[in-house]
Amino acid sequence: MKRIFLYLFLLPVITYGQETDLIQYVDPFIGTDRMGHTYPGATVPFGMVQLSPDTDTIPYETGGKYNADVYKYCAGYQYEDSTIVGFSHTHFSGTGHSDLGDILLMPTTGKLQLNPGTADAPEKGYRSRFTHETETASPGYYSVTLGDHDIQAELSATVRTGMHRYTFNKGGNAHIILDMMHGIYNYDSKNVWTFIRVENDTLVTGYRQTNGWARTRTVYFAIAFSKPIESYGFVNFAPAQVYRGFWRRFDQRTNFPETAGTKIRGHFDFDT
Repeated sequence: MKRIFLYLFLLPVITYGQETDLIQYVDPFIGTDRMGHTYPGATVPFGMVQLSPDTDTIPYETGGKYNADVYKYCAGYQYEDSTIVGFSHTHFSGTGHSDLGDILLMPTTGKLQLNPGTADAPEKGYRSRFTHETETASPGYYSVTLGDHDIQAELSATVRTGMHRYTFNKGGNAHIILDMMHGIYNYDSKNVWTFIRVENDTLVTGYRQTNGWARTRTVYFAIAFSKPIESYGFVNFAPAQVYRGFWRRFDQRTNFPETAGTKIRGHFDFDT
């Protein structure tokens, strides 16, 4: 997104016009380290979407007690981190408390993994290492290379839409993970309910209901892919949740048209 600002100065005897590109002075990485609580991702002024990388999954509570380490992740991103869990679509910036981190997507290659892994062992999950040398950000745009998967991820945004462009630099199995469990300031009971429906081979819809800092909040989404989905599946990590819909004869985990629950992750597989 590029804006040109025109300044018109009116003087008694002359008119003076000047063009200045102010975007060159904006650094989205300011405040992304330690307690700055800002994110480097893509958004527009007063936009409903703040599409940005999340670099860890530290829970709000551990053993029923507040986890102080979560505080520096108010915006989901820490400059000192070396792994990216994925790209979620809602973020606070510069706050002293937090929430959101909704609808996380992560492109991967190779073996399908539906757990995020850890910062110390990202290869055991779908997250990826990255370096700041391959990371860029400017107003309305973010780009990074996911080292473990050799994927360039580019993000942009409009008022109500987040746009992803993934460049898979090697062939083979390509997946896009949809994590409905992920959240900022997360804890076990934060998800009240989630729902995913595969409408056709390029469109997925759904919603997530949460009780966090923002109470009784529902986020609806529609994901449109530029290439057809080859296969897909869902896993509900919550115990004793059985689907009671009309498609009972189908396998709920593979190529099933819809799913619901509190702890769902899905995958969409593509031919690259």
